[in-house]
Amino acid sequence: MEWKKAAFALILLASMIGSFGYLYSFASRPVFHNYVSDEVWYVPASRNVLHRLGVELTYINETTGSRGVNIIFANESDDARYGYTVGEIALQYNATRELTYYSFPGLYFEIPPKNFRPFLKALKDTLPKGSYYVVPGFWYPDKENIQNYLNTEHPFLGKDFIMTAMLFGDRPINWRIPSIIAFVLLQPLVALAAYRISRSYLAALIALVFTVADPTLEAMSFVAMLDIYVALFVSLFVFLLAYDRDRWAAFAVGLASATKLSGGFGWPVLFIKALKREKSLPKFLAVAFLLPITGFLIPNIPAMVAIGPLEWLNQFLGSFRWHLSNKGGSPSSSPVWWWFIDKNPFPLHFDPNVFASTDPVLLLSMVVFILALPWLYRRKRGILEPFGVFWFTVLFFLLQYALGGTTQYTFYTTALVPPAAVVMGVALNELLHWEAFTTSLRTYREWFFKAKDRLSSLRG
Repeated sequence: MEWKKAAFALILLASMIGSFGYLYSFASRPVFHNYVSDEVWYVPASRNVLHRLGVELTYINETTGSRGVNIIFANESDDARYGYTVGEIALQYNATRELTYYSFPGLYFEIPPKNFRPFLKALKDTLPKGSYYVVPGFWYPDKENIQNYLNTEHPFLGKDFIMTAMLFGDRPINWRIPSIIAFVLLQPLVALAAYRISRSYLAALIALVFTVADPTLEAMSFVAMLDIYVALFVSLFVFLLAYDRDRWAAFAVGLASATKLSGGFGWPVLFIKALKREKSLPKFLAVAFLLPITGFLIPNIPAMVAIGPLEWLNQFLGSFRWHLSNKGGSPSSSPVWWWFIDKNPFPLHFDPNVFASTDPVLLLSMVVFILALPWLYRRKRGILEPFGVFWFTVLFFLLQYALGGTTQYTFYTTALVPPAAVVMGVALNELLHWEAFTTSLRTYREWFFKAKDRLSSLRG
């Protein structure tokens, strides 16, 4: 038995190390040294929050050794009035204008680090107060009002990770390292949840394979977007439910919803479980409501500090109208029922081509398992919780669509993969008769030796 445990641990460790190495190497390729897909929204929002909190970021061009800085004017007239003056000052300090923004009033320069402070001081001494401000770090995408964008339509936990990574250098590979780590960490959570329910290392390995091989998770783990963190905290939620750590699970579902609201779509499973198990009203309220709300609010504190708690609340509540609206005729949109057949994968990058494709085998199996659920439940009762998390999440996505939020994408399935992988591991381990394989292998061996003996007799 110990050798099985050791082999499982080694396989899991190899998967985690291999995943990190591959994804880090892929995400750090020169072709990705810029914004990829929706990084154009989440990364600038993270930078803008840090700027409002008074944090000065650093980007160093590894080729030239120069430091990046954005000069952003208060309005278009100040840009027209002082843009030339800024250019003249930049020449005095060997600052090179790398970008002129056209969608908002601003310039991006790279400057030798020793000249950075003198350059800023010269600007301060020359330009009127309030006519501009400085945001050190990487350049912005040239998008309208991006210099003020905070992405308050989504909660802040995912951006908290991006912001933390930026403190070590505002450059693309740093933005993505937390995403890679999230993919690595969700692997043991899914595998161990499957093991806890089934008490089978084989079930755990099946769950691990479906997790590591999932094309959506892999695609989202190399970009600085929010959805891989949804998968991580949904994995944590399912893991804690499997281990009957209901209070921690309550906090975890709050964290999942603090990344994207879809991370909390599995909350009814916790509510039903608390309703059945908690004997007192205060404990029920704590598990079902207080702990999830606490888990949701804590990661949003940086945003509350940056714009004020009331403004954050107003913008958060106002975001529901955005979530329940059509975002226009996006050619990449894919309603929830298309996800089950991988129709219209979401393109993240071209050349190399990276698409957030779904795994129809995994998702359609969850439909098939509905027919076997009563039997599976009698054998492994814990399977009902990840199964419920999956289908409640699907139902809430369908509800979002019905209420007007018809612009959906395949990468939203990151919330579905962890519970589906757990169910797949447990279900396949129960439904497949493994003695059929072991018996067949013995038969093949017998046939082989009989054939070998027959050939030997013919030669003799």
